[in-house]
Amino acid sequence: MATVPAFMLPHRASAMLAVALLLSACGGSETSTTTTAPAVASTSTPTMAATTTLVELEATVVLEGAPAELADAIERLYSWILDPSAPPPGSIADSLVAGLAEVHTDQRTIEVEGTAYLGTIFETPIAVVTAGDDVVLAVNDGEWRIVGARLGRFNAPPVYGESPRLVFVIGSDARPGENPLRFRADSLHIVSTVPGIGDGAIVGIPRDSWVEASYGGNAKFTNVMASRGPEVVVETAEILTGLDFEGYVLTGFKGFVGLVDAFGGFEIDIPFAMSEPKSKAYFNAGEQHIDGTAALAFARNRTIAGGDLTRQLHHGLIMKAALFETQRRGIEELPHLLEVLTEYAWTDLSAEDLLTLAASSYELNPLTLTNIVVPGTVGTAGAASVVRLDEGAITIFEDLTDGLVETP
Repeated sequence: MATVPAFMLPHRASAMLAVALLLSACGGSETSTTTTAPAVASTSTPTMAATTTLVELEATVVLEGAPAELADAIERLYSWILDPSAPPPGSIADSLVAGLAEVHTDQRTIEVEGTAYLGTIFETPIAVVTAGDDVVLAVNDGEWRIVGARLGRFNAPPVYGESPRLVFVIGSDARPGENPLRFRADSLHIVSTVPGIGDGAIVGIPRDSWVEASYGGNAKFTNVMASRGPEVVVETAEILTGLDFEGYVLTGFKGFVGLVDAFGGFEIDIPFAMSEPKSKAYFNAGEQHIDGTAALAFARNRTIAGGDLTRQLHHGLIMKAALFETQRRGIEELPHLLEVLTEYAWTDLSAEDLLTLAASSYELNPLTLTNIVVPGTVGTAGAASVVRLDEGAITIFEDLTDGLVETP
């Protein structure tokens, strides 16, 4: 299990722990665990003879690699779907209960055979369970709870938390040896997902945007984190956009390179040739495989037409390429990939939110995912060069309320 020093774990004053991601022991596990739901009695409509018939409802769950308690929780999920008139078990998250309310089946029995892939997020065990077309997500924060699911056998849409999901992704300008949580924010993006329809957006905000800071007054957006930290960046972003964010995910130079290399690099389509010595961005145009060092060079180069606005767009291309690589590995790799992420990044998301958010990314199409940067005009504020966002930016923020952005 990757360990994260305690001083690297940000906390919100509201008591939300900073979190990251996965793979460790989840208590005693067995090669496979079988559980069978108890029979549920159903009484038929009385006839003149007043007969009563018992109809057995049964869910049988066989999971390779699952602790017995996890298999029991999943059995309760399927048993409830068989008999939705029964109260939902407390082991199922409220958002999942609401999302599955319209799922009905005429089946009397269900046999579930699958595999559990286990991990740990800051000492909280998590699980991704696959069983045919079904995916079930669980966390153990004292007991196993089912927090998300895509139940393909019932043609049900994925339910991975409340929709839409909105998080703020921050790239810190901190070099190795500097504190990424107290340095300028070099990359600022809204990432949204709407798992139920498999869509979302990546929306870049110019780092030099002149914004109203949550602590009062105006500032360059890039400087807000240096003075107050990532939590205040999110608060400021909420004032700017009118949106509510679940939290942030943040990495710095060293973490970014390490993260890309840990993924084995990825394929990306470089939009045009570039040769820029300051960032060491030397690329031909076209599809190519890049490692962490090359990805950082591409991300840093702003000596290009459009300057920082084009660079923010390139950051979105990197995120789309990483998404494609993540999906290529399959959702069963999610616990391991999240574990890699938390070794190189910081977040204030809970274990449940981080797991369901990451799972929702598997529902997106990287080729059609919207990637834009909000428009603005370069100007000055005193002696400082700033970007003043225009009405087009406000329109995009308002459009993002449902997690989607209409593009021309």
